[in-house]
Amino acid sequence: MSEVRELDFGGRVAIVTGAGQGMGREHAVMLASRGAKVVVNDINSNRAEETVKTITDAGGTAVPDSHDIVTKSADLVQNAIDSFGGLDIVVNNAGINAYGRFWEMDRDLWWKVFDTSFRGVVEVSRSAMPHLIESGSGRLINISSNALMGLPNDTSYAAAKAAVWGLGNSLAGEARDVGVQVTTLLPVAWTPMTEEAFGDPLIQQVMRDHFPSSSVSAFVTWLAHQDTTVHGETFEIAGISAARTAFSAMPRMQVTEPSPEVWAANAANLTKPGELTPLLKASDSFRAQVVYLAPEMDSQLPADAADVSSN
Repeated sequence: MSEVRELDFGGRVAIVTGAGQGMGREHAVMLASRGAKVVVNDINSNRAEETVKTITDAGGTAVPDSHDIVTKSADLVQNAIDSFGGLDIVVNNAGINAYGRFWEMDRDLWWKVFDTSFRGVVEVSRSAMPHLIESGSGRLINISSNALMGLPNDTSYAAAKAAVWGLGNSLAGEARDVGVQVTTLLPVAWTPMTEEAFGDPLIQQVMRDHFPSSSVSAFVTWLAHQDTTVHGETFEIAGISAARTAFSAMPRMQVTEPSPEVWAANAANLTKPGELTPLLKASDSFRAQVVYLAPEMDSQLPADAADVSSN
């Protein structure tokens, strides 16, 4: 096996949000270890400074930042520009969580979780995009979660992470046209947040042994590198394993007429398991539905489903 060349970021500038602990801290440390200049953002200034000290003690370059990503994203981005003269990479990692039944959870707390975990991604990305475009090889990596598939008693976090996924899938096409690569990750790692989520000691031990945050950081760092061409997708990443992920559909069925009674009579057919078809974009879903009911359109629609508008 040939020797693997260490990726060198050559002083490229990165922002990592939520980098005071957990995965965000590991992302910042690993990027800096490969030569990136890192803005370490965390609402807790002490934690941000601790991460910066870890980086600088190891010979890396970093500055702390404690701006609120929801309300002060422009100031966060300006910190990168003032400190290092540009911006090439953003890792939208910050998020918070709180558990409770949807109808019982405090309304303000529900929206705080959603806003931090989703609106923060939107605001930082919006503020950063002009600079990522100017970079010529901008990288935007958004941290979502498999919670987007649904997690009882965690509706605000799950909804936010689903929104991050939808944002990333949509933004990837827009950003590609201006030279910015956007990728969405669904990571699993042992962090302070997951420690709260799993009370079973056996699961906790497995998480500690097989799912360190630094393993996710290795994947993030690869995606962030200027020579990496893989982007515009969603990946699950955990430990030393990763998988490309996509929304999918089971076999379609049709009824004789569109009436509530006919659908009621066919409920069992509608919920039968079957072979899955991956749908990477909304346009893939639209195309599949059109061709299913109007097969003659198969030759009329573009082969690249990305060219099909679902509007």
